[in-house]
Amino acid sequence: MSIALPLTLGFIGGTGPEGAGLALRFAHTGHPVAIGSRSLERAVSAAEAINQRLGGSLASPHDNRGAVLASAVVFVTVPYAAQRETLAALADAVGERVVVSTVAPLSVQKGRPFALTVPAGSAAQETQQLLPQARVTAAFHHLGAKHLADLEHPLEGDVLVCGDDAEAKQLTMSLAGELQALSARDAGGLEYACYVEAFTAVLLGMNRRYGIQGGIKITGF
Repeated sequence: MSIALPLTLGFIGGTGPEGAGLALRFAHTGHPVAIGSRSLERAVSAAEAINQRLGGSLASPHDNRGAVLASAVVFVTVPYAAQRETLAALADAVGERVVVSTVAPLSVQKGRPFALTVPAGSAAQETQQLLPQARVTAAFHHLGAKHLADLEHPLEGDVLVCGDDAEAKQLTMSLAGELQALSARDAGGLEYACYVEAFTAVLLGMNRRYGIQGGIKITGF
């Protein structure tokens, strides 16, 4: 699928470290970004920070519903604990949009991250249940927020993309490929998202153990 600029990207929960970092990176490539939040004040602050860094006006603040309505592609970047309540209220606004789930259901016990069991199978599959008309993909789980926020730091590694809708998956992979030094890899259908999400716990544990901000690279391509 070809991507025509400007393609507005909306971020539900776009004021958190991951959402704000992804929004910054995509705005840096030239995409308008709609920053959504339960708090419009926080959305305004996050959008202003992006615009000040890039010297433009590509970022706009909204509540979460407004961010959805303003965008062509929606990124879900809320904590898993807030996912069900947030998305259930947005199903009518989302409609048939492509929705990219970046959510990794995790808990931290004694400083160690663990993957949570999700009744639907994965956060992405739960997203599909909550947004039945949407074309849901799962991606961008293994990019550290610290590196996303540092435009001087190249993003290295692979983005693993899961999804059942071939066109939505290709769009998500194309978007991932726009971010410097990243490659997108087809990781299968949405049923494989549980493994991609769960590996985030392993990666976070290793990053903490070694004091790094590592990602994932699949060799052999």
